[in-house]
Amino acid sequence: MKKTVVWGVTAGAAAAAIVALMYRRKDGTRLADGLMDSARDMGSRLMEYGNQIKDRLLHNVKGPNGEAVYLDMYDRQFYEDEMGRRVYLEND
Repeated sequence: MKKTVVWGVTAGAAAAAIVALMYRRKDGTRLADGLMDSARDMGSRLMEYGNQIKDRLLHNVKGPNGEAVYLDMYDRQFYEDEMGRRVYLEND
């Protein structure tokens, strides 16, 4: 009996959410349109942050054993050793 009530409440909430998303406003837009715009904005911001992080990785510089070299917030070059510690490279 309790499972039936829980499933009924869940189905009712899902139906109400679908109706709310598909409801047309007076200006002809839907609530779902705003959610899609928000999702697109969030996606573009995540892409921008990903590109910033990718730019911090130096692709043409390798550590002594072929490790990936990164920049810290002070633009110092470092790689991580097998223990996970940062080893900073000397700038000539």
